[in-house]
Amino acid sequence: MHIYGQVPPPLYAFCSASHSKARCLYNRDSCLLPTLRWCPRWFNQRNRWIRRRHPQKTSGRCVIRYADGDEEEWPIQADLLRAASARPRPSLQRPSYFFEGLRAQAFWPRESFPKVVALLEACASELSEEVQSLLEDALSSESGEEPPRTKRRRGIEGAEGRPDDRSSPWQPQGEGLHEGVWLKLELWARGGPLASGKAAPKTRAAVAACMSTGEAMAVPPGRAALSYMMCGAHVKPHCGPTNHRLRLHLPLLLPSPQMTGLTVAGEARAWDLHRCLIFDDSFEHEVQLPPLSREDALSDARVVLLLDLWHPDAGFLREQATQAVPEREKCSRKHAYTV
Repeated sequence: MHIYGQVPPPLYAFCSASHSKARCLYNRDSCLLPTLRWCPRWFNQRNRWIRRRHPQKTSGRCVIRYADGDEEEWPIQADLLRAASARPRPSLQRPSYFFEGLRAQAFWPRESFPKVVALLEACASELSEEVQSLLEDALSSESGEEPPRTKRRRGIEGAEGRPDDRSSPWQPQGEGLHEGVWLKLELWARGGPLASGKAAPKTRAAVAACMSTGEAMAVPPGRAALSYMMCGAHVKPHCGPTNHRLRLHLPLLLPSPQMTGLTVAGEARAWDLHRCLIFDDSFEHEVQLPPLSREDALSDARVVLLLDLWHPDAGFLREQATQAVPEREKCSRKHAYTV
């Protein structure tokens, strides 16, 4: 009797091996594996046999590798992801995984997500105070013997826009998409809160409350983070990984009550302090902040709370995310972490 992991009988002759050797071809200890496991014909025939005999083995979760080298397991069947990755995409909407039947619009009204918007905007002032205090603590940690301007800039960004200390909760974006200063403080990823979020307990609690509403995406690829940019930063045009999630920005610190710089699918929008802005990051988007005015790490800072939301039409994927899926499968497609 043949089980998953062994070579099915139709492949014995193809492999040109004895019956005893063929039964262990897929054993990693077999000396024949390095020669045959990358043979496309053998591999494809073996997969077809597995799908017929063991359909549950092809419904596993897919481990996605991001452009910065990080990996995350998505609670979506691998077959659906393979189909989504091969599907044609519109010219301005080019995610790595494109699911059919989801409304495509660059910006979404705040009324589409009443629970999350009401919760975040109600505590926005309190979160702003916490973030400002967090940044001031980072700045004051520098030696007082440096010139004030140098001290104020290095305290948060470090040389070449990097944190001075790897233990700092603020870490750089690593995809190579930007010019200038762009840091992140991650709060939620891989389906749960992160240790780095302890630096901002009120913001972390607000994110956890949003995740319980059902509107926020608590499972991968859903994320939440504080995004810090200094004026003059530029993030090149790029597309997010999938169209079944949307991205919310809640501006907590801006150089002025209103700030321009975000363009999605050719449409420019401004950030309004303490007012949620929701867009579909699977569309091509970029950020171009205005130039530095005072060269001050606080006065020239743009800090927004990023929170991922379920696309309103992605109910079938949301249901699947709550079901237990038996097995992982790796996907090599890469994409960028978006602003």
